[in-house]
Amino acid sequence: MVDIWLGTASREACVGTIFEAEMIASMARGIVDDMQAGLFRSGYSSIIRESHDASCAVLLADGSLAAQKVVLPIHIGAFPAVIAGVLARYPSDEIRDGDVFLSNSPWEGGSPHSPDFAIAVPVFCDNQLVAFAASIAHKSDIGGAAPGSCPATARDTFFEGLHIPPVRLFSAGAQNKEAFALLSGNSRAPEVVIGDLEGQIGVCSLGSVRVGQLFDRFGVELTSFAFEYHRRATQRLIQERLLELDDFEGGAERFIDHDGIDLETPKGIRVRVTKAGKSITFDFSDSDPQGSGPINVRPHLVKAACAYVMIAITGIDTPVNQGVFDSFDLETREGTVVDPYFPAPVNTYNPALHAIIESVFAAFGESAPQFARADGGGGRAMTLAHVVDRKTLIQYELFAGGVGAMQGYDGETGCHCNQTNGKVTSIEMLETEFPIRTEEFKVLKDSGGKGKFRGGCGFVRTYRILDGVTSVTLRSSKHGIQPLGVNGGGNARGGFCEVEVSGTTTRLASMQSGVTLEPGDRLTLGTPGGGGYGPV
Repeated sequence: MVDIWLGTASREACVGTIFEAEMIASMARGIVDDMQAGLFRSGYSSIIRESHDASCAVLLADGSLAAQKVVLPIHIGAFPAVIAGVLARYPSDEIRDGDVFLSNSPWEGGSPHSPDFAIAVPVFCDNQLVAFAASIAHKSDIGGAAPGSCPATARDTFFEGLHIPPVRLFSAGAQNKEAFALLSGNSRAPEVVIGDLEGQIGVCSLGSVRVGQLFDRFGVELTSFAFEYHRRATQRLIQERLLELDDFEGGAERFIDHDGIDLETPKGIRVRVTKAGKSITFDFSDSDPQGSGPINVRPHLVKAACAYVMIAITGIDTPVNQGVFDSFDLETREGTVVDPYFPAPVNTYNPALHAIIESVFAAFGESAPQFARADGGGGRAMTLAHVVDRKTLIQYELFAGGVGAMQGYDGETGCHCNQTNGKVTSIEMLETEFPIRTEEFKVLKDSGGKGKFRGGCGFVRTYRILDGVTSVTLRSSKHGIQPLGVNGGGNARGGFCEVEVSGTTTRLASMQSGVTLEPGDRLTLGTPGGGGYGPV
């Protein structure tokens, strides 16, 4: 295959080999698609089955990304970090066929936060480690200071539940029963957590078999060449897009409401973007110091956010593989909100990622107006932990807002934007599984920013508690800070959350834990709109 890179192979050999490379890459993407479908269908929890808070991928033996089903773009950066963590603890020559690895550590692995369990299953061909089939999926509860394991007032990572560095769940096909017992003993909802985990193991094991068949069919050399060919092709595609843009250097900043502890002080994320020829650098070194609360984000997710931007400016057909990361450079500074020191809490990383992406697009928009876009409604997750008859039911939802407008584009209403790409959970499912009644679900009219192109609107939902005792954890953003319009467009309306307890209504902070509701009490959540584009 070296002859092809050097240009010394015959035309027929090049055409034939590249045709096979296209086949291999397409088959790998098909394997990941099947893994993803199986993971959603096997989900015990509504988090996976309904909200789709999970992703699957195939990676090569060195941890480079070969193919991914992009359900959640943040996982683009998480998967390579997961495998890097596995290889740091288990050298390649110690990994065996039939091993299954588990990790949930944002520090020793790649999980965005500790409820995200990562499973990796090695792939062998001719007794050689050649790849991994992997998945990342959110778990209902792994202990910690609040049900759902995402306390909005966490002060360090140990508030956030059980932390697992890369470990073997299976060794050469033999189950580590003690590990499963440990996981069960550290969850408020063990049946659901273990059920979801077994679904992950199943789809990754199936993916491992099918990727192994791919290597067996085409051989290690040709299959490895195919993935390297597509990695270089993706990098080249993005660099060609960059060459179409004028060189520039620009900066921008966006803010998060607060860090969950100091509710009066917004946290700023600042980027300096330098584009020269086919090279581009994102420098976040001037971002604010890390938060005392859980709004911090690990650098591999910052990398994922930048990868999302590169794909967005290149086109929706851009292949998702390691070549995306090869197309840009990233700089962060330790001790900031985008590169915190251990053991900083990170469970509410999502608002920071929205701020990262929106600051990058704002920096682009100054010199490349075609990429200017208003801010979206951000992302938020809410956990209602219902204790009924001494059993804990975890109702975990991802709530969308309005999408920011662009030139020639009105923002969508009630739609996830940026790296948040889950689903809004259906009322019918919620009322079937949890002791709540949905009394209101409607669009918040005029919540989007005005402009030549209007921002999308947010929505409002109201739940009434019917049974048991319910603990609320809200991890939201853009309640105090409005989504900004662009190029003369209007700002959008911010979000809000209110609880009505015994007839008294109280407005919650955008990040808050420890609120208790009982039968008859109500909770209302309104999501922000998206900013407008251009003057009316």
